[in-house]
Amino acid sequence: MIDLEFLKTLTEVPSVGTACGPTIRLLTERFGEGFTRTVVSDGFCLFQPAGAGPDALRVVFVAHMDEIGGCVYGPRPEAQGGGYLTRVWGNRPGIFAYSSLQAFDYLAGSAEEAFPVRGELVRGPRDRVMLVDGQLVPGSEDRLVLHNERIRPYRTAWTFKEETTFDGDVIEGKALDPRVTLYAVVEAVRALNNPAVGAMLVMAEECAMDVARKGVTFLQRHAPDLQLIANADVPWIENIGEGQLDLPAIRIFEGRNFIDPSFGIHVADVLAAQGVEFHLSAARSGSQTIFFTPLAPTLSIALPSDGVHLPRVKMSLRGTQRCLDLLTAIGTNALKGVLGSRL
Repeated sequence: MIDLEFLKTLTEVPSVGTACGPTIRLLTERFGEGFTRTVVSDGFCLFQPAGAGPDALRVVFVAHMDEIGGCVYGPRPEAQGGGYLTRVWGNRPGIFAYSSLQAFDYLAGSAEEAFPVRGELVRGPRDRVMLVDGQLVPGSEDRLVLHNERIRPYRTAWTFKEETTFDGDVIEGKALDPRVTLYAVVEAVRALNNPAVGAMLVMAEECAMDVARKGVTFLQRHAPDLQLIANADVPWIENIGEGQLDLPAIRIFEGRNFIDPSFGIHVADVLAAQGVEFHLSAARSGSQTIFFTPLAPTLSIALPSDGVHLPRVKMSLRGTQRCLDLLTAIGTNALKGVLGSRL
């Protein structure tokens, strides 16, 4: 059964970019003393059962922790109204300007350190100048300015402030991308509780996908016996073929990227024969999965949302349970050695 209290807390906790201290703390408490963690600053957090080192890993489930939002840059002159200029990740500045926002220090370690901020939409210089007839031409664009006396330039991060709600099968709130599939990964690894299985939880996917390379490099150096990697994420339902809110998918293509389609199809055949609830599909959008494919046979797991990168989106509790069951089945079959490619 889905732990609604934990899922609510996980979706509400703020973590943006590599400012993921609040989420890492929450997940450390969730895994408990039976698991150890390896934290690489500005990179990832790896959880696996206590007493096991990375060299024991054969199966790694990947998800990302960060949500959309942004960080604060320098102050705006008082003559222009004061406040602080920002860098925005994940949507247009106007989406954030008219939403409830919370901010926190980049090095914050818990959600309790967050504080409310007020957004203001202003017209300011364009971040990038246009090239017209060989000449650089400056322009203007909408910019988000934040106001609060606790803001510290270049080290305050911010995101939406929303309460997650449940109504029947519907989850509604912020950061369901990625926190619902993050939940499924965490709970699957806890349920499997095997030294050969770990959860690699990556930072900054929403704004700097290359950060995942730190996790790839770590596994390449320290986990020589990997047999399977599965990355789980939340796409917009319109970006996945035959998308259903209550049914996870194995994506064998992400945009133009091949995600080991022969292996994915073979795994889909094995799981379908066992009655696991999912469907085989492809996505118009991409994720960090492609970075992990050189390391081991790789699966891309998706559970779609109704809306994406907004203050409030909707997902399915039934779909969440099925995603957790799918990941658990993948791990169980991999440990039994029955997911090897037929080629």
